[in-house]
Amino acid sequence: MSKLIVSKKNDDFLPDSVSKGAFSKWLEDEKLRMRVVVYPSGYEADHVCYQGHAFYVVSGNIKIKIDEEITEWNKGDAFIIPDDIPHVVFNPNEEGAKVIVVDHH
Repeated sequence: MSKLIVSKKNDDFLPDSVSKGAFSKWLEDEKLRMRVVVYPSGYEADHVCYQGHAFYVVSGNIKIKIDEEITEWNKGDAFIIPDDIPHVVFNPNEEGAKVIVVDHH
């Protein structure tokens, strides 16, 4: 197990350094990063992101804005936004959403 990068279920969610206002657990190595992110009620990203991500919605739902199109993603949904596609994540709902986000860095 010494070669694994691990986060256990009782590890704290900390303020996310990429998605200001969200909370997360990070796992990363030199090439790959996985975050379990909690987007609280009312969350809206403070920036437009151009890096690609794979998303899996664990609970709740989020919305993603690409150009002028807004899509809603619910528990159990998974999707990939390729690199160089500008997008904004937000959660206008009354409950928080938990999302697994995987990307390269």
